[in-house]
Amino acid sequence: MTVLEQIGEWVAATDAVPTKTRDRLGIHVLDTVGAWVAGRATEEGAMLQGLAVAGEGRIALLGDAPLDRLALRVSTIRLSEMDDLHMPSCTTPGSVVVPTALTLAAQLPTVTAASFAQALRAGYEITTRLGVAVAGPKILYRGIWPTYLAGPIGAAAVTARLLGLDAGRAADALGLALTLSAGAAGTSGHTAASARWLQLGLASRDGAAAAIAAAHGYAGDRTLLDADWLMKTHGIECDGAALAAPIAAEGAVASLSIKPFCSAKQCIAAIDAYRQLLAEGIAPDEIAAVRIAVPPAYAAMIGARRPGPNRLARISTASYQLALASYRPDLLEDIVRPDLTEDAAIAAFMSRVEVVADETLAQFYPRQWPARVELTLRDERSVMRQVLDALGDPARPLDEAAARGKFHRLADESLGHAAAAALADDCVQSVVTDDALARLRTQIGAIERAGVL
Repeated sequence: MTVLEQIGEWVAATDAVPTKTRDRLGIHVLDTVGAWVAGRATEEGAMLQGLAVAGEGRIALLGDAPLDRLALRVSTIRLSEMDDLHMPSCTTPGSVVVPTALTLAAQLPTVTAASFAQALRAGYEITTRLGVAVAGPKILYRGIWPTYLAGPIGAAAVTARLLGLDAGRAADALGLALTLSAGAAGTSGHTAASARWLQLGLASRDGAAAAIAAAHGYAGDRTLLDADWLMKTHGIECDGAALAAPIAAEGAVASLSIKPFCSAKQCIAAIDAYRQLLAEGIAPDEIAAVRIAVPPAYAAMIGARRPGPNRLARISTASYQLALASYRPDLLEDIVRPDLTEDAAIAAFMSRVEVVADETLAQFYPRQWPARVELTLRDERSVMRQVLDALGDPARPLDEAAARGKFHRLADESLGHAAAAALADDCVQSVVTDDALARLRTQIGAIERAGVL
């Protein structure tokens, strides 16, 4: 039996999802839908929605077809930088898995809350396993985006389960999806809008399409992960055997992180450590210098003294994020992340921040993405805080109440508190009751049609 055939067996399995895992999945549905609502309200989100509009001399790229809706939803969620993340694989699986499941469930009246939970679990499992098998945290810094590489097969797994494909057809779906995987998204010019979010959406659409094709009798190559196909096509080594192991206990769902605020994950432990120091009574104006130590893998990524000219740079530059935590902590919740780099206090603070690579922290990466923050105060005292597990990580998870709080911070302005509360209830319960799942599907469609955001 090939690796893909073995994976196909547990994708097709109808075993009930354990209650603890199911409840955690409900929280991740809530968190991902919140990221979608917030992402729609950004300039980039509006630009993506414009792809569904045709006009004189312009052809709509994304229309009302279900898989077009899927692509748009995936893209919008990922651009928010508020979606969940799996550190060992360096993937953001919820951005693909949840919108794929919601989109397909709306088209398939036979989908129940139980099968919805099974599909979510399968999608999270295969996306993260592939990321681990290809050493996602390492290949990221070679220019290969692990989520983009794994997105098609993750979407295919979700779709195959919702379609009720048997193990063989599920293996065909996964094989077809693998041949549609790219991985390297390329870079955009400084003056152009980045297409990376759209690329992930289109890749996820391809993965769902692969499963639909398999359901219509099209065969995929089930042997792709048994040899060196990924090395030949992408230059990536893959531990195929590790992909096929049975799902144990809670599986990947127990290893997911939820971001407590908008940030590149590589910055969150540093922000967490710094906020803990502020909470002890240190005032930002007392600080003469800040030294942030992180594993060498991502020191350069977050280490600029001053962010570049776009929103993504402001989200992924540690100096700017700590400056906001100092003087505008409310803006850590704002995914638009306005440019305040010319503000005198923020500019001065950024100039005092240094990010260094620390080999002693490399031992924890990628299971943990740690940081140590050392402050030198103007009275020459030094204080330090090290965070191995940031708020929202598996060792310090956000419970349902905290996840609901985050959801309301993201959604209330657009939807109103009462409507957001009703949506949150159905997100959490969508994996438990068929009625909640039906209401959630309806609400998602209504928000899109109304264009209220």
